[in-house]
Amino acid sequence: MAGRRISLSALAGAAVESTPGSSKPTLVHVAPDQVAPTPLNPRQDFNETQLVELGNSMRGGQLQPCVGVTRARYVKLFPEHESLLPDCRIVMAAGERRWKAAQKVGLATLDVHVREDIAESRVRFLAAVLSENVERANFNFIEEARGLRQMLEMSDGNQTRAAEQLNKSKQWFSQRIGILRLSEEMQALVFEGKLTAFREMRKYSVLPADEQMAAWEADRKAAEQREAQAKATARGATSAPTPRAESAVASRPSGELPATAPAYTAVYAQPSPAAPASSGELDQVPEESTRSLPEPRGDSSADQPINVPQKAVPETVHSEGSQLLPGMWEPGEWESVFDVLMTRMGELDRHRLTKRLQKVMEEELATALPSSRP
Repeated sequence: MAGRRISLSALAGAAVESTPGSSKPTLVHVAPDQVAPTPLNPRQDFNETQLVELGNSMRGGQLQPCVGVTRARYVKLFPEHESLLPDCRIVMAAGERRWKAAQKVGLATLDVHVREDIAESRVRFLAAVLSENVERANFNFIEEARGLRQMLEMSDGNQTRAAEQLNKSKQWFSQRIGILRLSEEMQALVFEGKLTAFREMRKYSVLPADEQMAAWEADRKAAEQREAQAKATARGATSAPTPRAESAVASRPSGELPATAPAYTAVYAQPSPAAPASSGELDQVPEESTRSLPEPRGDSSADQPINVPQKAVPETVHSEGSQLLPGMWEPGEWESVFDVLMTRMGELDRHRLTKRLQKVMEEELATALPSSRP
């Protein structure tokens, strides 16, 4: 049986490892005290409670191993860090939080992927350190920017090259590293959780350092005033007194029966002739005060008068104790009344009104069709 032929030209483009097998990760289980984090990691903000929770969850198995290189390989790449490292076997590029959590709860072993390939250059190792943190939503923006500054220094100040190492755009890199222009006081606000929006950080970072804190305090006071005003408005809306039907009953003369509320329809009948009143009564009641809003039918709150905003209805509708007679409407007034009713009516009443209008239109159409025939 003939063997399989391999084209040498196909192997010419394959990457050649300086150390055979160095690009293949090796999973090892080591004691946490045999691992140390790299001094290059910009992340320093670790929540103690969350570390304990993470450590307890790791007791059932570590889902994601840490990533690191051997100490000898790391010291060869960063000899200036040799005095900063303890006596350990592995230096981590990613997974310091998992390492701290394992120490916090006293785990016996820690899973680590040893990848010597990420130590082929200083820039690549730093990219491995930053990549995991940059993709985390809870990564502190100041810590992230400090890590980007290290990458910029290792890239000879070339932002485009530094951004490419992290698979990011130059614009993204420039915006993120730009917040380092914040003063020390403003950066402290970020660590304290008082300044969390990245958009706000960028806004203050373009100001002179001695004006940033004053601008933040002014914005904070303005926000507090707006919040207090909104709460006061909400309290006023909920605590406004609503006239009750009992007041109307109490003011009714003794022995007088309550008037039956007229059925609410889309087409108003002509008003029935009222009993003649004395001249004195006519003098006391102005003409424009004879208007009021019709009460909807079938609503449990029909006995309660409707509070109508003064600006929403024409002035001729607002006279106290008036009745809104269809024949006395001025052109366009019904639109204002209709808008007010729609805002005051419940969803059920609006549905009933729509169905009623539809029925009236069908009746009028049915009546008009026979009369239009020759």
